[in-house]
Amino acid sequence: MRPSPRASLNTLSLAAVLALAVACDNQGTAPATPLLSQSQADSLAEQVTFDADDENAGATMNGIAGVGAAASFAGLGPLGLARCAPARTPVSPGDADSDGVPDSVRIDFTGCVFAFPLETDTVRGTIDVLDPTRLVADHSVERIFNSLARVRVYTISGKLTAETRNGTRLTHRDATTLQNTETNFRTDYVFRNGGGATHVKTWMSTFTADVAGSIQGDQPLPSGSWNIGGTSSWTRGANTYALTVTTTTPLHYNASCTALPRFDSGTLNAVVVRGGRTTTVRIQFTACGERTVTRS
Repeated sequence: MRPSPRASLNTLSLAAVLALAVACDNQGTAPATPLLSQSQADSLAEQVTFDADDENAGATMNGIAGVGAAASFAGLGPLGLARCAPARTPVSPGDADSDGVPDSVRIDFTGCVFAFPLETDTVRGTIDVLDPTRLVADHSVERIFNSLARVRVYTISGKLTAETRNGTRLTHRDATTLQNTETNFRTDYVFRNGGGATHVKTWMSTFTADVAGSIQGDQPLPSGSWNIGGTSSWTRGANTYALTVTTTTPLHYNASCTALPRFDSGTLNAVVVRGGRTTTVRIQFTACGERTVTRS
């Protein structure tokens, strides 16, 4: 007996329903588009890396000597050349508690050039150096960054990046350990391709010198390890991401590095959230000036 047209139609309808169900199921199990592309993760990691490296800049700055301020800011030792001595205003600031930290002085870096083997950095802008405990003889220093811009020109490619920083960094230190605290500290970044981004961070960072007793005021920071943690927002284009940064392995700062950033080991994780979606960007430092960036 031949099948009726109605039976054939029912069979086709059932097949169509099953095909649609399979298609919907396949759509449900397809991998979601990552929150960040690898290129975006690389860009975020570049800015976070240089903001981490900036914790070294001026970490020992007391504001006493212009040349010392340049050395502490650039981390210059035998491997770098500073073509400047930042100006101080006033020239002879007061020091009520005689602890070596002026009550208030402005350091003007405009026109400073820091030369390294693989890049040349030009700096402009000012840092106000204050003693937050003017009647207590300690090593507490408050530094206020006023549109401090650092332009990096890379020797091989001729391309540049730029960082402009605004905010307050409070430092407490002794001869072996140092702690930086920042709240809503802002860095505006320009990438090699001309694009820009903004990173606003609330971080607490702790440094421990490899050699006890080796931290000296207004001198380059000695080798040691950083633990960095906190929250921030990163904005590129129309998109803003919330970040939680942790140090899973201490970042080892090597004062003898000839390439920036001067971390030769350590891992920094950034948990990135936007619109209810999350990804983790992992920045692993493998040698001076070298890192790998992965996302998960």
